[in-house]
Amino acid sequence: MKTTRNWLIAYITLYIASLYLFPLTSRILTLSLILAMLIEVPTGFFKNERARRLAALLTGVGLVVIVVYLLSSSIPMIISNISSFGNEIDRILEGERFNRLMARLPESVAVSVKDFFGSLNNVMIGFALDTARKVAASASSWLTGAVLLIIGSVYLLRNKKNFSEKIVPVVFPGCDRESLRDFLGGFNRDLQNYVFQRTIIALSVGTTIGAGAFLLGIPHPLFFAILGAITNYIPYVGVVMTGIPFLLVGNAAHGFWGVFGVIAILLVAGVIDGWVMTPMLMSKRLRMNWFIILVAVIAIGELLGIFGMIIGIPALLFIKRFWSDFVMGRSDGILE
Repeated sequence: MKTTRNWLIAYITLYIASLYLFPLTSRILTLSLILAMLIEVPTGFFKNERARRLAALLTGVGLVVIVVYLLSSSIPMIISNISSFGNEIDRILEGERFNRLMARLPESVAVSVKDFFGSLNNVMIGFALDTARKVAASASSWLTGAVLLIIGSVYLLRNKKNFSEKIVPVVFPGCDRESLRDFLGGFNRDLQNYVFQRTIIALSVGTTIGAGAFLLGIPHPLFFAILGAITNYIPYVGVVMTGIPFLLVGNAAHGFWGVFGVIAILLVAGVIDGWVMTPMLMSKRLRMNWFIILVAVIAIGELLGIFGMIIGIPALLFIKRFWSDFVMGRSDGILE
């Protein structure tokens, strides 16, 4: 068991080094593994091997279609709704009610308020334009990366048995086969459980956002439902990524009332994610405290950016399983 532990420590050290030496390659391989497990989620509902393969194929193709749809829709959507935000602020600043309110305030305060709204207008328009330019410039790279992720995921799925039966014994020489099999099998189950729970949460958040947009009469509810679900796989940051185009479209559709409506929808989705679904599914099913999950995601995100926030919980699962198996001598992944 000591040899197994040492080999695992050596490989995790090499992996951490690869994140800085070969950042693109290591990230694509890591995300391919997570995506492979995401593609496997629908296969759990079928027992027939042919049906399982068909479900995996359809899921992979569906993910490619979704990425293309989101990229092709988000750029024109952001650009076309930027001007409406600026026009709404200009309309408020030039409105009679706003000017009467400013007349009651001291001159210095009124000037500060007008400067604030003017600056807010410039910042929002500049930020939205900059975001649209970055998305447009990176669209082809993102699409290429998405295709590579799908290919890598399919390869991992097709060669899963070869990896466990042929590759593992080669890269872990002299190890106790039983302890290694227990650890890798347990960690794989932890990851699959996490991806399944995260998928349930993502679908719940996406449905909430899409239904809210539909009820408030905000255009493109399906787009925002899909965007909200996909970005939810990035803990605590995905809602911000969804919120930028959502706020712009809400403002274009209903003015500032639309903005307030979008904020309310995002708050409800955030409550469902952070205070209902995540504690109920993540904390209880994964047997981890929600505060530890939050700290781990923020800490690893601080080191590795958005990629770190994606792998924060899987990294925590690895540490938890390693500590349980090789420090406490348990094989159930429970720390007590």
